[in-house]
Amino acid sequence: MSQVTETLESPDAPQAHRIWGRLALLLLLAGILVLLSWVGLKAWRVYQASSSLLARQSEAEQLLAAGWRQADPDQLETLVLGTRSDLLSLERELGPMVPLLPLLSGLPRIGPLAESAPHLLEMADAGTEAAAYGLRGIKPALVELQNPDQDGPVLPILLQTVTSAQPDLARAAQALDRAVVAREQIVNSETLPWRVLTLLDLSDRWLPMGQDFLRFALVLPEVMGMNGPRRYLVLAQNQDELRPTGGFISGAGFLEVDNGRITRLDFTDAYFVDAWAEEGAGSGALAKPYADAPWPLQTFMMLDLFLFRDANFWPDFAVSAQKAMDLYAYGRDVEPLDGVIAVNQQSLKLLIEGLGPVTLPGSGERITGNNLVQSLQESWTLEDGVSERKAFLGPFAAAILTRVNEGMAEIDPIDLAQKVNQALEQKDMMIYMREPRTAAVLAGNDWDGRMPIPGDHDALMIVDFNAGYNKANYLVEHAADYRVTLSEAGRAAADLTVSHQHVGEPSDDPCWQGTAEEYKAGAAYLALTEKCYWNYLRIYAPAGSELVAGPRHLIPGETWFGGYDWQLESQTLEELPGFTTFDSWMLLPRGETIESRFQYTLPETVVQQEGETRVYGLEVLKQSGVRPYTVQVSVTLPPASTYISAEPQPLAVEDNTLFFTIELDSDRALSISYR
Repeated sequence: MSQVTETLESPDAPQAHRIWGRLALLLLLAGILVLLSWVGLKAWRVYQASSSLLARQSEAEQLLAAGWRQADPDQLETLVLGTRSDLLSLERELGPMVPLLPLLSGLPRIGPLAESAPHLLEMADAGTEAAAYGLRGIKPALVELQNPDQDGPVLPILLQTVTSAQPDLARAAQALDRAVVAREQIVNSETLPWRVLTLLDLSDRWLPMGQDFLRFALVLPEVMGMNGPRRYLVLAQNQDELRPTGGFISGAGFLEVDNGRITRLDFTDAYFVDAWAEEGAGSGALAKPYADAPWPLQTFMMLDLFLFRDANFWPDFAVSAQKAMDLYAYGRDVEPLDGVIAVNQQSLKLLIEGLGPVTLPGSGERITGNNLVQSLQESWTLEDGVSERKAFLGPFAAAILTRVNEGMAEIDPIDLAQKVNQALEQKDMMIYMREPRTAAVLAGNDWDGRMPIPGDHDALMIVDFNAGYNKANYLVEHAADYRVTLSEAGRAAADLTVSHQHVGEPSDDPCWQGTAEEYKAGAAYLALTEKCYWNYLRIYAPAGSELVAGPRHLIPGETWFGGYDWQLESQTLEELPGFTTFDSWMLLPRGETIESRFQYTLPETVVQQEGETRVYGLEVLKQSGVRPYTVQVSVTLPPASTYISAEPQPLAVEDNTLFFTIELDSDRALSISYR
C-alpha cells in the first residue's frame, strides 16, 4: 500500500482533505484570476483598437473636408495604413473568439451584432486592404496633380499612373470582391446598431461602383492606347426619336487615342457616313452596294437599303454596335474599328453635371446641365432647308477635353464617377469593345448594353422603335403590367399589357407619318415632338416562349406612306440567341393612350429545382433611352404550394399571388422561392 493511501486512511485524513481542498480552491481562484486578467487585457486591447478605429473616421472626415485637392497624399497614406494596422490588431485580439461569436446570436441587444461579426470583420479587412493597395497605386498621380506648377494635360498623367499601378490595383480589386462576398452573408442588417447600419449603407452605395471602376482601371491602359493606337466610333443617339439601343443615330464621331492621348476626334452627320457618290450628299446615288434594310424598315418606313443611321436595329448593343462599326468602316473607307461608345441627351447631361460648365470653342456658348438639352435640341434643327445639322458635338467634345485637362482642380472626382456610373447603369451610355479582355470587363460591369441570355429564369424586355420620322418620344410615357401564373405540371402562363400614353395636347389635326414639311421650313425642334407616334413594338421573352394572343392595332392608310390600312397580327420572331420576340404595330394619336396585350407561355426553365425548393427568377431589362417607368409584376404560385421567400420583398401577398412594383430605371431582377 502506498504512502498516499496510508495517509488518507490515517486518523489525520480529514485534515489532509482540508489541505488538498484549500489547495484546489487556491488553484481554481488563481485560474479564474488569470482568466479574468486575460479577458480584461483582451477587452482593453479590443477597446483600444476599436477606439482608434473610431478616431480614424473623424480624422478622415477632417482630412478630406477641403476636398481631395487639398488632402496631403502622405497624410492620406498614413491614415489608411494606420486604419489597416488598427484593424489587424483588433482581428488578432478577437481571432480565437470570432468563430464562436455567432453562438451568442440569441442574446438580447448584442445578438444581431455577434451573429454578423465575422462577416463585418471580413468586410473591414477586405475594405482596408483595398484602400491600402488602391492609394499606394494612385498616390503618384495625386502628388503630380496637386503640384501647383503642373499645367499640362492630366489624362496622360493619370493613365501612366494607372498603368504603373496595375499590380496594386489588381490586389485592390480582389480585396473588394472579398468585401462584396462578405456583405452578401449579412442578413437582417436592419437589426444592427445604427453606427454599423450607417457604414453598411455607405458600403452598399459605394462597393458596387468601386468594383466596377477598379475592374475597368485594369483594362484602361489597353482602352487608351497604351499598347498601340485604338480607334473608336462614338454614336450620338437622340432618345426623342427612340430606337432599340437608345435613339436615332444623329451623329457619328471618330475617336483615336494613342499612348494615353487623344490624337483625333471628328464628328459628322450620320447621313453623311455612307458611301455617297457625291461627297456630303446624304441622299441620291451610292458609290457602293448596300444590303437590303430589315423587313420592318422596308415595308413601313419605305427604306430600301440598310444604311448607317439605322444600324441600331437590335436592342442588344453588342449586336448593333458591331453592325454600326462595319457600316462606318465600309462607308468611310477606314480600317476596322476597335469599339463603340453610345451616348444620348441624358448621359451628356449627367457628364456635364459631373464636370461642371464648359464653354464651346468658337461660339463661346456656355453649356451647363440646365441648358444642355435645349442646346442639343437647337443643334438638331435644320436651317434654311439645308440637310446639315449645326456643328455642336465636335466643339462640345473639345470643350469637355479642355475642362478635364485645365479645370481638374474644380472637378469632384467622386461626383463625376457617380454621374458616369448612373449613365452606365441606366444605359444612357454604353460601351462595346472588340478586345476580349476589355469586352469581358465591360460585360461583367453591365456597361456594354448586352442582353444576358435567360438560360435558367424568365426575362422581359419591352422595345420601342419610332417609325414616324419625328421626335414624338419626347411626349410619350410608358407603363407595363406583367402577370405570371406558375404551374405544377406544364408551362407557366405570361400575360403582359404595355401602355403608351401621349402626354401632348389632343389635336384634331390628322396624323401623318414624316416631318418633311417641318424640316423644309426650319421648324423649331419642339414642333417635331408634337406629332403622333408610329411605333414598331417588340417584346423579348425567353427562347421557347409561345405566343397565344397578341394585339392587332389599326394604322389607317391615310396616316402613313403606304396608303393602305395596316393591321397585322403579332408575329413570333427569332432575332437574338436565347430570346423569342413578339411584335406589333401601333399608331398613338396626340393626347391618347393605347394598351397592347400579349399572352404567351413560358419555357419550363423559368423555374429551377433546388433540393426541395423551387425558384422562379425574373429579369426585367430596360431599353436604353426610355425614361424610367413603372412595371407592375404579379406572380401566382401553383396550387397547394408554400411561399418561402422573395428578393426583393413583395408589396403584398394575397392567397398564392405575390405583388411587386418595379421602377424600371435600370435592369431589375426578382426571385421567388417556394415549395
